[in-house]
Amino acid sequence: MAANAAKALSCPFDVVVAAHIRIDELGVIGAMAEDADAVIDASFQPRFGLMDHLEEAIDKARRAIKTERLLFRGQRPLRSVEGMNVFVVDGHATSPWKMLAAAAAVQQMAPGRVLLGAPVATRAVEDVVRARRYEFVCPTLVDDPGGHPQPFGDPQDPSAERLRSIVVAREAA
Repeated sequence: MAANAAKALSCPFDVVVAAHIRIDELGVIGAMAEDADAVIDASFQPRFGLMDHLEEAIDKARRAIKTERLLFRGQRPLRSVEGMNVFVVDGHATSPWKMLAAAAAVQQMAPGRVLLGAPVATRAVEDVVRARRYEFVCPTLVDDPGGHPQPFGDPQDPSAERLRSIVVAREAA
C-alpha cells in the first residue's frame, strides 16, 4: 500500500522493519524497529520475575527484525530521511506498537516531521498514537479491538499476499 502511494506521489519509499515484543502470559507489550530502542506499553509494569522474560522477548524481536530486514531490503541500510517529512504506514493497525517503534527508529534520523497512518485501525490504536503526540491519519476507524474482519477483502492465500508485499516493497525501494 505504502509503496504504491509513494510511487503515485513520486515520493521516496523505504521499509522500516518492526517486530512485536510478546511475553506469553501477557501478549504484546510493545515493539521495536531496526536498531532503535524498544517502545513498551506504559501500562506494562514488569515485576522482578518478568525481567528475564522481557529480555528474551526483546532478543526474539531483534532476531525477527534481522530476518525481515534481509527480505525487504537485503543488506542496504535505511535511506536517509534527514529534514524530510516521513509518513509511517501500517496496513491494518490493531496494535499501535509497530507503528510507534518505526516512528521511534525514524526519529533518530532527524526527519523534518513524522506522521503515522493506516487505511484501517482501531480506535484504541488511534488513542495510544495520539497520546504519544503523533499526527495520525486513518480513514477507517473501527471500535472492535480485533479490527476489521476483512480489511482488504477476502484473500484466498495470506502467504501469497505477504510474498507479493515483499516483492512490491523491494521494487519500490
